[in-house]
Amino acid sequence: VDAYNTDLVRSTPTPLSVGRYRLAGASVGNYALFAGGEDNIDYDYSSTVDAYDASLVRFMPTALSVARAEPVGASVGNYALFAGGYGGGSKDTVDAYDTSLTRSTPTPLSAARYWLAGASVGNYALFAGGYVNFDFRDTVDAYDTSLVRSTPTPLSVARSDFTGASVGNYALFAGGEDVNFDYRDTVDVYNASLVRSTPTPLSVA
Repeated sequence: VDAYNTDLVRSTPTPLSVGRYRLAGASVGNYALFAGGEDNIDYDYSSTVDAYDASLVRFMPTALSVARAEPVGASVGNYALFAGGYGGGSKDTVDAYDTSLTRSTPTPLSAARYWLAGASVGNYALFAGGYVNFDFRDTVDAYDTSLVRSTPTPLSVARSDFTGASVGNYALFAGGEDVNFDYRDTVDVYNASLVRSTPTPLSVA
């Protein structure tokens, strides 16, 4: 684990409790959480969650309800959420951790999938797109601060292996691979009311 402070000075706190890759990260309250993945012992799917506080002390909260790799994380209100992933099959599971690191399991995703993207805007954490059974998804699931799920307008193009980010009053989902295995320059934007728009594409598909 590498940590950088506000002066961009690097430190190396206590390592993860289990070495693994294809995990997800999200933050809530005074904690940064790292969840799931595949471990480096027997290459099995992991349910481990490591949490670091503002002093870089590591904690181990309750594990994910389902072991899986390639989930995606996003935060909303008093929750860090980890959604979807793959663990012997596509998963629709959502695990939520509050500011005390207590885990709950809100309503699952509307469709099981992995290689999806997450981002936050206003009072919502969004999980978009993904892949399942040779099918690329345009589905978007939104969770509010009470962990109630809604399904806003789908992505303009079904795709996987893309990424999300937030700025101001917008959550953006950019790039990815579509059903024709073409790389996309598409950008979908959701505002705080979950209204979708499609601004200027990426400069390179």
